[in-house]
Amino acid sequence: GRDRSRRDYPSRYEDNKGNGGTGRGGGGSSSGNSGNPPSRHLWVGNLSHNIVEDELAHPFIRFGPLEKVAFQPGRSYAFINFEVDEDAIDAMRSLQGFPLAGNPLRIEFAKA
Repeated sequence: GRDRSRRDYPSRYEDNKGNGGTGRGGGGSSSGNSGNPPSRHLWVGNLSHNIVEDELAHPFIRFGPLEKVAFQPGRSYAFINFEVDEDAIDAMRSLQGFPLAGNPLRIEFAKA
């Protein structure tokens, strides 16, 4: 019960992501426009609390080599860093809303 209610409200981290504190949607754009400039660093949110790192990384690997996956089990977000900016941009465009472990991914450019 407690974990479920947490998904309905942005974390403190999400409040500071430049989305104006609006929580889900971030201004109504589904393109992942977080206000941060395009980069090779992605913030990936709306993750299932049951997902494992390999399952998370799998859809992203097809876009190019990953430098790092910063993921903690039980969290609803992770950071995925590509080696090349263009690979991250392509991944964000293609995987925005992609259903992973039952949840549609929410992807934004992370602060570098």
